[in-house]
Amino acid sequence: MVNNWYFWLALVLIWNMILFAAKKIMAERWPARLKVLDLNLPLLIVGLHFLSQTLMGLSILPFLIFALALFGIAMTLMYALLEGDIIYRAFFVRYVRVADIVTLAAFMIFLAGTVIM
Repeated sequence: MVNNWYFWLALVLIWNMILFAAKKIMAERWPARLKVLDLNLPLLIVGLHFLSQTLMGLSILPFLIFALALFGIAMTLMYALLEGDIIYRAFFVRYVRVADIVTLAAFMIFLAGTVIM
């Protein structure tokens, strides 16, 4: 069941509808810096694991984590060299947003690949 592409597509769509509804209901109490895509990251990572195993026979998750770790190191070095200081809040917000975008793009690519296959 978890290896089917339509399961992950339905799960992501239902999860996003729940999150958008919660954001609408809690409009005044919803944290301004918290985006819906940030709450999608764990679900997308698990979905990416199962979709990549279905499509390729191995999980792309270790490669993704390694690439994001290298990106974090490079980002830290660039902050230190260019600005001379690392502002932790700005660093983590940018890092999580890049991780969100990369994971979402990889999830969509693997979802399309399993649909075509």
